[in-house]
Amino acid sequence: MVRYGFEYIGAAILVEKHESERRPHNVIAPMPAYFLAAHGIELTFKAYLRFRGVSARDLTLKIGHDLHRCNEEAKRLGLDEHFKEHGQDTAALELLMTLNGPSHSLRYFQSGMKTFPLWSLVEPLAVRLHQAVAPLVGYHTFEGITYSAYQ
Repeated sequence: MVRYGFEYIGAAILVEKHESERRPHNVIAPMPAYFLAAHGIELTFKAYLRFRGVSARDLTLKIGHDLHRCNEEAKRLGLDEHFKEHGQDTAALELLMTLNGPSHSLRYFQSGMKTFPLWSLVEPLAVRLHQAVAPLVGYHTFEGITYSAYQ
C-alpha cells in the first residue's frame, strides 16, 4: 500500500508541476492532482494501519475510502508519534475529506461551487505523511524533499 501511496503522490506532484508550468498564475491545482494526492494520502494512512495490525478486511469494511476515518484510526493507533500534524495539514485534509466525501467529487464531475485547498498545503501534507510512514513499513520515500514552513 505504501508503494502505491508513493506512486500516487509522485504522480500528483508531476501533474501539478506540468500544469503550473503551462498556467503559472493558477493557485488551484488541476482536479487529477487533488484526486491523486488524496488517494496517495489514503493509501499511506492505510499502510500505517496495516503496520499497526488492522486487517485488510477491516480496512475495506470499516474504513473504506473515508479519509476522516483513516486519519482518526491512524491517530488512535499512534501516528502522532511519527507524524507531527500542523494546522495547515488539518485544514488541507479537511477540505480534501469534504471533496472526496460520499459524492466522490474529486473523481466524478459534480456541478456547483467547491472549495479547494491550496496545493502549497496539499503537497507538503502528502509528502511529509509518506516520509513518516514509509520507513516504518520498510519502503523508500521522497528523499531530499523538505518544506521550510514545517521545520
